[in-house]
Amino acid sequence: MAKTKKTVMYLIVLFSITLLFGSIGFTSNNSAPNFECYTCHTGASAPATIKVTGIPKQYEPGMTYKLTVSVDCKTKSMSEVQGGFSVKASAGELIVSDKKNTQLSDSYLTQTLEGSERRSWAFEWKAPQEKVDVELKVMAIAANGDYSPFGDAITADGFTIQPTAGKTSKKGKK
Repeated sequence: MAKTKKTVMYLIVLFSITLLFGSIGFTSNNSAPNFECYTCHTGASAPATIKVTGIPKQYEPGMTYKLTVSVDCKTKSMSEVQGGFSVKASAGELIVSDKKNTQLSDSYLTQTLEGSERRSWAFEWKAPQEKVDVELKVMAIAANGDYSPFGDAITADGFTIQPTAGKTSKKGKK
């Protein structure tokens, strides 16, 4: 009987360690360097919508545009944690213009720890020099603030930005 109790205790400890390290491997605390937020964040009581302002109807090669991602949701946060986002562009350059609230992680632009205290983030995008269609992919989370991935609303959208058809100009920032 003592040997059985010992075996059960070992299995419980082993299971607990596996669960702990397994959950650490799948989390992306304070940033989302991929578009797989929906694999963990689930069960929101209200849907979220995403809005990206500043996207040009057509871009001029080499120009820099100021963009803002906002997530709107009726889900209220019960803490300082409000949400997060992730942006990826197929061409051009994502630029951190708000170092306190945004950062680059691999090829994604995402929120910082301080940036998770908001639901709107500003950054810049420099259009590529070559005239190609650009895919801008955005995912955002409206967090309920309970420090778990449950009850958070996820939203995503994609935008295609085409280059201007005529001559390009060498103007400054738009």
